[in-house]
Amino acid sequence: MPTFHDQMVRAEVAGPRPDRPPRPNGAGDGPPTRRRVLIATPVSARLAAMAAGPATVRPELAARPDLLADALAGLRPHTLVVGANAVPADALARWVAAVRATGDDRALVLVRRGTSLAAVDLAAAAHFGITVRNTPEVNARHVAQFMIDRLFAAAPGDGSHGSPGVLGLLGAGDINSRVARAASTRGWRLVVCSPSLVTDPAALPAWTRRHHLTAENVRVAATAAEVLGAAAALALAVPLVHTGPWASAGLIDADLLERFQGGRIISVSEPEVFTPRALLHAYDRAGLTIALDNAPRLLAPVRDLLAGRITRDGGQPRRGFTLCSAAMRTPACDDDLDQAVLTVVGRTDLDEIAGTDLLAPPAPLRAPAALAVPAPPAVPATPAADDGAVVIVGGGIVGLVTALLLRLRGGRRILVVDAAPADRTDPDRQGTTFGGANARHLSATEALPPAVAQRADVLTRPPALGGWRLRAASSLDPAETAWARAFARRADQPGLHAGAQELAIALNRLGLRGWTQLFEDGDAQSWLGGLRRDARLARVYLDDADLATGERLQQATGDGATRLEPGALARGWPGLGHAVPLPGGVREIAGAVEVDGYAVNIHDLATALTSRLAELGVEVRPDTRVDRLEPAPADDQRDDGLDASPPGVLLRLDGGGVLGADRVVVTAGGRDLDRLLGAYWPGAGAVAHLLGLSLTLPNPGLTRPVKIHAGDPLGVMNVTLSPDGSLVHVSAGFGYRGRAGRAAARAGADELRAVAERAVAGLFPTLCRAAGSLEVRDVRFCERPATPDGLPLVTAVPAHAGRVVVAAGTNAGGAVQAPAVALLVADLLEGAPRCAGLALAGDRVGLPAIPEKIPSASV
Repeated sequence: MPTFHDQMVRAEVAGPRPDRPPRPNGAGDGPPTRRRVLIATPVSARLAAMAAGPATVRPELAARPDLLADALAGLRPHTLVVGANAVPADALARWVAAVRATGDDRALVLVRRGTSLAAVDLAAAAHFGITVRNTPEVNARHVAQFMIDRLFAAAPGDGSHGSPGVLGLLGAGDINSRVARAASTRGWRLVVCSPSLVTDPAALPAWTRRHHLTAENVRVAATAAEVLGAAAALALAVPLVHTGPWASAGLIDADLLERFQGGRIISVSEPEVFTPRALLHAYDRAGLTIALDNAPRLLAPVRDLLAGRITRDGGQPRRGFTLCSAAMRTPACDDDLDQAVLTVVGRTDLDEIAGTDLLAPPAPLRAPAALAVPAPPAVPATPAADDGAVVIVGGGIVGLVTALLLRLRGGRRILVVDAAPADRTDPDRQGTTFGGANARHLSATEALPPAVAQRADVLTRPPALGGWRLRAASSLDPAETAWARAFARRADQPGLHAGAQELAIALNRLGLRGWTQLFEDGDAQSWLGGLRRDARLARVYLDDADLATGERLQQATGDGATRLEPGALARGWPGLGHAVPLPGGVREIAGAVEVDGYAVNIHDLATALTSRLAELGVEVRPDTRVDRLEPAPADDQRDDGLDASPPGVLLRLDGGGVLGADRVVVTAGGRDLDRLLGAYWPGAGAVAHLLGLSLTLPNPGLTRPVKIHAGDPLGVMNVTLSPDGSLVHVSAGFGYRGRAGRAAARAGADELRAVAERAVAGLFPTLCRAAGSLEVRDVRFCERPATPDGLPLVTAVPAHAGRVVVAAGTNAGGAVQAPAVALLVADLLEGAPRCAGLALAGDRVGLPAIPEKIPSASV
């Protein structure tokens, strides 16, 4: 009996991600040197319009495989995006030959918009060195919903929708797992055949726990025949595999179908899992409701096989027999797949940028004339739009690095304005960069998107129970509630989360390359010479499973990950304890992995950047709060005495002053972003505040930084040495505060602090006083601006015709990502966005839909 294989192909097929440094393709490269992208499949109108610049969109190629090879040879893309297109060996050969004939040796990447790779000649792709990636699990929830609707909908004469019985599952991947969950809640029992469950008896308990199933109601069958013999309805979701012990081609033949006494079969597998005789038998079995959903190209042979019977039945398949292409045709599914494609293509784009000139000065720079904007409350002259004046709102690390990159590119007058006072002594009046401790870590896996399955309910639990809830749900406004719901939805979207994580790692890697170049640049030593930056970071894990998972992740990023030998922590990090008291119990240190990266004193770095900008003619002006942004009126509409100029942007200042600019970059987040831009732009409500905590303590004997993977609500505890090494800063914790001020979450913040102090006492037992309390020198809470999908916003605001760009929502990753975000901002200002930038747009999938308008000064 033919069986099948249900392990989806993930990430990369043709070899692992290379660990070698990316090919030189620096930030200053113009459009001709960027990767060429061909989208050869239908996509949403939104993506088609967005991608018209950085990509060529040819949806007609999906239905004309005979033209694909010609398009590949003529356009010579570096990245090809396909749907269910047939991609044969000859097309791949012509593609490679055309690109290589020009002396171009860039990596070629084929991206499948979907999961199945059955139509791609994988052997030929591997032969030609083409990396193949797909977007597994992204469409699963939509396909599963299609199956659920069909399986449990009423149909005359079909008993499978009545009293719950036994549902047969062929395949236990993400699609059928969701179907199983829906069936279980309706009272159905399950019989499932899947290689992962059949070959590993220990897999069933994990599968049922992960999908919230009652183990007693699930039985594993060794063969498909056993499933069909027991089931009243059948859900078929397996990939097409032609060879091997779990082949699925011809899995269901006529004899096997005879054994099925149920009334309904819903299949989203390729039709080839049925033999021709089985399809004919299914059509002739009038009492059987069957739906085969797949791409029209793959259903065409079925229609040809059944043509005589369909003609006999009046030109349409008989009632109850459905051939359709509906499961992946919903607008929501299109949006998810488009976002997944953009993240995959964007990651490829960023990984190729060397980053060696991101923050390096090119030719000697002439200091520009100072921006004609005297300090408020005086009303300044408006700089002319053709002078290229840029005002950056927000003087944190992202704003400062963006100013530096734009200045090094030359040709612009730049002013950075920051609402915080120049006196940094009160952290509560500072933004994220100066509000926390003088400490940040820079690494490839810093601040990864947090919305994973195990955090589906983390916003509903307080810190003492391992959650992030700082406020009662009843106190959240509609925008805050929408953010929380978007976070929970993303936690149930593993495919989209995996793509977001890969893109976040690419942003981190590019940012890290930029920082490395800056730190190693001889010219920068004149203004960075006093900065403490400790290279290499040890990541400590608290059980063997987390250690193994963490090591795999770190090695996959290619960031020089090395497992530390037993005893290395005691020798290299004296003073570090062995047990960490956490809300779920005391956990023991299992081991550590050392990775590339830096621990820096972020206040000192930001201060040095401010001084460097001043040397380059860029003013960073504190105590300057922007109240709202307005499009500058046309010359004949001006009545405020400002100099006539082409339309630009007016920045209305708190206290009555006005700044004028050709372009504005907003790096503020949360309530400040909503106040500036209001409810009338696509990213409204997307950036909320997650509270972070920093404790400063005497150094217990550490000479190097360390990271402790503690789990919720502390996340990764970063330990950084002060500039003179006498103190350590421990930064940890996540708490959802929404858009509210500090007073609204004071009790929750105190609870988070208590959890952190207990953990720190276990980590550094020598710091505990006789009474058991810690010797804490300073406590700081900072607001981390975060989006629910864990990716920053880097997007132009439509209402300002592209003159206003938002760069916000980096969570705890703003420091490491700053050079990469600055590059994407510069692209938008120049009207040349990259695909990575499109993946960070304000109207992307995964951001909250706000049910009510957000109060705002902007209209």
